[in-house]
Amino acid sequence: MLSALLFLDIAALGPGLFSSSSIAINSWQFAIFDVLCHQDPARSYTLSGVQMAVCARCFGIYGALLAGWILLPVYALLKKRGQNIEKGWLIAAILLNLVDVSGNYFGLWTNTLTSRFIMGALFGLPLAFILVHEFFTLNNSE
Repeated sequence: MLSALLFLDIAALGPGLFSSSSIAINSWQFAIFDVLCHQDPARSYTLSGVQMAVCARCFGIYGALLAGWILLPVYALLKKRGQNIEKGWLIAAILLNLVDVSGNYFGLWTNTLTSRFIMGALFGLPLAFILVHEFFTLNNSE
């Protein structure tokens, strides 16, 4: 699973990671995320002057998934046994993202790349803990 998350994050960085600016939008990285992300250039970071393959929010999600996997041992030490608060965090993150998107849509505020990244990361981290917990529960029961 770790190798899949690493691949996902490296691919999300886009062709700029490899210093390839030639027809970046047609690269394999953009093709991978085409159905998952709107890939709007105005809502995406750039790397080496080339648009990343995903928007800032999606990059926050994928980055937090990887960080959650890496931080899992620390999280397991800090978590009290029997508490399953990750689902509550995930629901709160979904609601925060809905408020953020709605506020931007109705002109109450303007999102920045950083705010989109943070909102994505707030969604990705509890999702990582839930997925990893389910993964280990499934593997331990077999």
